[in-house]
Amino acid sequence: IFVLVVPGSPAPKLTVTGELRRGPRALAEVRQRRLLRQAEDVFDEPLASDAPLRLISAQGAEPSHLHSRPILGSSPPLVSGLMVTAARPASARLAVECFQRQSYPNREMVIIDDGPTDDLADYVAGLADERIRMVRLASTDKTLGELRNTAVANAHGELVCQWDDDDLSDPDRLWWQVGVLHDSGADACFLERWTILWTDGPRIAIGTRRLWEGSMVARREALIEYPALRRGEDSPVAEAIVIRGTVALLDLPELYIYLVHGNNTFDAAHFDAHWDAATLRVEDPNAYLAHLQNRVPVAQALAAVAGMTS
Repeated sequence: IFVLVVPGSPAPKLTVTGELRRGPRALAEVRQRRLLRQAEDVFDEPLASDAPLRLISAQGAEPSHLHSRPILGSSPPLVSGLMVTAARPASARLAVECFQRQSYPNREMVIIDDGPTDDLADYVAGLADERIRMVRLASTDKTLGELRNTAVANAHGELVCQWDDDDLSDPDRLWWQVGVLHDSGADACFLERWTILWTDGPRIAIGTRRLWEGSMVARREALIEYPALRRGEDSPVAEAIVIRGTVALLDLPELYIYLVHGNNTFDAAHFDAHWDAATLRVEDPNAYLAHLQNRVPVAQALAAVAGMTS
């Protein structure tokens, strides 16, 4: 259940009791309908009419609400999921698994790996999935921004999607975000909120309302080159899209699980600020983890993080 929070007020707690909460009714409806349709017909029906969408423009106009009607027929555009990774094979495997589970049919994954071992490359080779392409680099001192540019250069898709190696995506994430792009004509779709999971508690919160750069699905021609930064490299790219074009914000936090595990590019103080600014905090995280496990490999991710930090 999602509630309106007055700015400056304490974040309410989300209690999970009895039957687990399933998040926004719109998302639940989509999941229910997915049981009744074939993958190739993924865009032959409208999204739920109460889909929580907003459109922001470069002119600074007030956000407008969208009525989503993603009807693309049987030829939806190719989406390239772009992953940059190094020395996180266990977590990266789960991110790959989330990509393989996506309901959106026309997709590819490009993995840029400059880590010291071939563990992930061997895993990908064993999958024999022609949609996943591995670009193995010798260990370099390239920044994260430079490596993201390498991923874009190797992508074949009309649309590109940031797909980080230590986070989890719901199976319907691409279906929603690509549908929003088609319906709105926007240059990019970002999540307005996402789920943040601190693995050392665990603690779970629904993040503050903002444009979450890591959730980007964008038209390739709308991208600028990533700056050569080791962290925060995606913010200038998102800002440039907003300045030069139009962005759609989608408020379905369950589509993306961001893991805080101690080896993120930002430090603990950064994430403490996000906990303080959260719109919702989960009162019973273990029950909510069980709920999420129905859709994404959360338990496996926690185990991977434990191995990464031990």
